[in-house]
Amino acid sequence: MPTPTPEHIRSVCDAYVAAYRNNDKEALLALYADDCEGYDPVGTPGHFGPAGVAAFWDSVRQLADRIVLEPKDVFVCGNEACMQFELHTTIAGGAMVMDAVDIFVFDDDGKIKIGKADWELDKARSA
Repeated sequence: MPTPTPEHIRSVCDAYVAAYRNNDKEALLALYADDCEGYDPVGTPGHFGPAGVAAFWDSVRQLADRIVLEPKDVFVCGNEACMQFELHTTIAGGAMVMDAVDIFVFDDDGKIKIGKADWELDKARSA
């Protein structure tokens, strides 16, 4: 596949949302390239390769009982996608909502090469 099509990129964003909704780590990992990089949030140490993404998933899932992404919009430009969403999290019975943006850069095989998340914890609100 040369450059991934906008339809493919949107389908990967949909699959990313579904993986979180269904607590499906394997489905999420299938979306990433072998040489991927992840930064969540941007400015914190990165997660590299599928093993790094898996370790990040595990650490987040130890903190949160439930994570649901509610997309507001997805913008596709070239081999990148920007997804605006609300992050709904349940931790120890308490619910929290944050506005967030994920930016994905795709490789020529249509896999996520770079994933960056932007959000601010101090802007979280009770659900």
